[in-house]
Amino acid sequence: MTSHTEACGQLLGPLRNLLGFRQTALQRAQQSNDLTVSGTGLLAELVHGGESRASDLAHDRVVDASVVSRQLGHLEQEGLIERRPDPEDRRVSLLRATDRGREVLAEREEQKARWLSHALRDWDGAELAELAELLREFSCDLLEASREALAAPDEAIEEGNR
Repeated sequence: MTSHTEACGQLLGPLRNLLGFRQTALQRAQQSNDLTVSGTGLLAELVHGGESRASDLAHDRVVDASVVSRQLGHLEQEGLIERRPDPEDRRVSLLRATDRGREVLAEREEQKARWLSHALRDWDGAELAELAELLREFSCDLLEASREALAAPDEAIEEGNR
């Protein structure tokens, strides 16, 4: 019988493939001089998650604030996001997507959905729904484990079962 850790190890190959697809998308976005993948991600966070401080976006992405600041500057220059003073702390700005930003993101997500529809054309609706649910659970568990690791980095990682 395969241990839980060994079974999770079998996920590493498919995960590497998925990350490779992301790298391909990054390269394609740079070639097309279009909205970058990271810019799209920030825009999506503001559309789906609502207003946010730049520092919170950087923290959630585990990147330096200067990296996020440059990306946000580009989004703002393109009219995709806007700033307003934080009513709780006027020294800080809250960022939010503009109507144009929402439209651009909707177009980008529609393109991705069409591509996925083509790539997964042989999958039936039930398989797609199951995959979506498993990926949702997977991402929530990874996020929780990441938060735990940041809160207590020296604790041992134990083999677990769901």
